[in-house]
Formats: sequence, C-alpha cells, structure tokens
Amino acid sequence: PTAEHSRFTHSLGVMHEAGLWARHLYPSLHAALIAAEPGRPAPSEGLVVETLRLAGLLHDVGHGPFAHFFDEHVLCHFMAPADPRRMHKSLTHEDLSQLIIERELADTIRAIRRAPGDVPERDALRPDESIDPRWLSFLIGKPAPADPSMPRWLRWLQPLLSGVFTVDNLDYVRRDAYLIGVSTGPVDVERLRRYSFVGPAGLSLYEPGLGALEMFLTARLFMYQQIYYHRSVRAIDLDLAGVFRPSILAIFGDGSPADDLGHYADLDEYALLHQAALWARGEALSADPAPGDGTVTPEVGAAWHAILLRRPSWHAAGEQRLNYEAVGRDAALAAARTELGPEEPGHAAVDLAEIDARPAEATATDSLLAIVGRDGAPALPLSAALARLPAYSLVARRFVRGE
Repeated sequence: PTAEHSRFTHSLGVMHEAGLWARHLYPSLHAALIAAEPGRPAPSEGLVVETLRLAGLLHDVGHGPFAHFFDEHVLCHFMAPADPRRMHKSLTHEDLSQLIIERELADTIRAIRRAPGDVPERDALRPDESIDPRWLSFLIGKPAPADPSMPRWLRWLQPLLSGVFTVDNLDYVRRDAYLIGVSTGPVDVERLRRYSFVGPAGLSLYEPGLGALEMFLTARLFMYQQIYYHRSVRAIDLDLAGVFRPSILAIFGDGSPADDLGHYADLDEYALLHQAALWARGEALSADPAPGDGTVTPEVGAAWHAILLRRPSWHAAGEQRLNYEAVGRDAALAAARTELGPEEPGHAAVDLAEIDARPAEATATDSLLAIVGRDGAPALPLSAALARLPAYSLVARRFVRGE
C-alpha cells in the first residue's frame, strides 16, 4: 500500500542521478575528448551536466497511463512517424518522448543557460553553446540509435541512458524497493560511480567496480522476479488487457497520439482512473460506444469495478522459472507451454514474463561498457563478467479464471 510514488518523482530522481554521473565523469570525459579531438574545444561542464539532467527528466515524458502496458495494448496499433531514427516500426513511448521534446519543448530547452550549482564559471553554458533538443532525443532513444552526426561526447555518454546500467534503472530499482518495503540486498551505486570513467573506448569501469555492478544487476533481477512479475500483478494485467484499449478509445479516440500531442498530455493515470471509477459505478455506459464519446460497454464497466477493488478474476494455478541460456529462448518458451498446458480462451491462460536479466545481448554489451584493470589495460569483456551472474530469464505461469 505504500507503493504510491509517481513517474514524476521518479523522473526527478533520474534527473538528479544523471547530474551526479555527469559531474563525476566530466574530468575524464574532458581529457578523453582533448586526446581524441586535439585543437577542438571540449563542451563546458555546464552543458554536459544539464544535457544529461534534462535527458533524465524527460526520458519518460512520452509515457501514457500504465506505462509499458500502454505501449503493448494501444501504441502498438500505430506506426511511428517517418524518421530516419525510427524507420518503419510501431509507435512507442520513446518515439512520443522524442516528438514532445522536439515539437513542444524545444524552445524552452534551447533557452536554458546553466546547470544548477554555485560556481558560475563552471555551471554556466558558454555564449556559443546551447542544448540541442535532438541531443536529448538521441540519448533516450530505444533501441540506442547509432548516429555519427551526434557529438562524440554525447555518443560516449549514451550508455548512461541505454546501457547495461542506466540512470533510469539505478533510480527505479532503489526507489521501488524502498517504497514497496522489500529488501533487495546491497546496491552500492556510489561505488559503481566512483570506479566509472570515460576513456578511449567510451564509458568504462575499473575492474574493482564489477562487484557493485553485479550487486545492482542482481537487485534489479530480484525486483522483476518478486515484484514486477508477481502473480497478483500479472493477474491484474490479464484483466486489464480486456478493458484497456476500449477504455483509451473512449477517452482519447482512435487517432494516433503522435498526431495530437496536446491532447495526449492530458491522458495519464489520473484521467483514466477517474473515468474508470465512473464506469465502475454504472455511469457513462453504452451498448454501442463511439471512439471519444467517453462511454464503454457495461461489460467493461463491470471489469473495471473488479479491478479497482483489487479483485482479479484470474488466479495462478502453476508456475515455472527457467533460464533459457542453455537451451535457447524458443525451446524454453515451448517447454513452458507444454508443461503448463494449453490455453482455453476465457478460462485458462499461459503468461510468459521474460526478464532481461543481463540487460543487453552479449555481442552488444561489450561495446556499452569497457572493463579495464587498474593499469588502464583492457580486462575481461563485459559479456564474460555478466555470464557469472545467476539468472532466471523466464517466469511462466498458468492462470485460470474464476474462484
């Protein structure tokens, strides 16, 4: 009952975390840039710090109600606007974040002239500097875009928003655990930061910091296994899946959020839950709802009544936890479905919750973070370090409907 923190407070935390990392990394970043680009002025500390802070603050600005659930049940029905960064793909909240940053917030972002701090010559942007909104779009892009036109320093810092650990998950793992009231074990972010630097290979970690990275990734895995993928959460998700899209259609209409960012800004959890409470009480119901008219069918209203009272109609009847590294993902999914039995529409469902236990594929991970010894020489690849972590990659459950 205490897990009532908002995405806004999380975004403030990510902004703060990003500022701490930017301050810590700036000296090594500055030195690495001078070595890589002799004769070219390095960005000021104020520019680097405030760019990272704004990326942290705005990384989730495109989220709709219920966050990733909204992506999976609403945004997936629309195509992302044509853009070289996005190509032909379904719309996501990251796309919307980029559009909001570049269309709605660009002038405000360009007008910012300093980072917080009490040393003006350190914290102010130089007269020839300004924060380009496209930099923020680049930093928050998922999957991480490769764009050689972006400044080298920005490309070096990109993994802080999309790497093996990020300022985003460094905040939410600790924040969620604290406010939910669970113990994940030690998470020593300060040690991880202290052993991080920017070198010729980009974002790097001295080998003595690997223990802090492993502790954090283990804590993150624990949160997915025990909290985010808890059976009650997944049961509520099954109920929500049946009512979510018609509810959004009732409030927002059937247009793409990318085409109406102003209206989309008003579509949040508060707006949805307020309307859902009316439907649950039997108000604003219709046998034939039209998109945008604010009404849903009586069946959707009754489902919301149960959801708001935390009375899921689905109940876990079996569970498996699998690490599919040895057998492969497809084989593990097939084995889980066979073991848990067939689905029966409306009566039995197999829920497969995959955990990104080692946040990136091994082939990509090595380029996200360089591991070096105390002497600065390359040590073991990051993929080899992550391979030491125990990990369940799949939580598979069978749910049945009814008592």
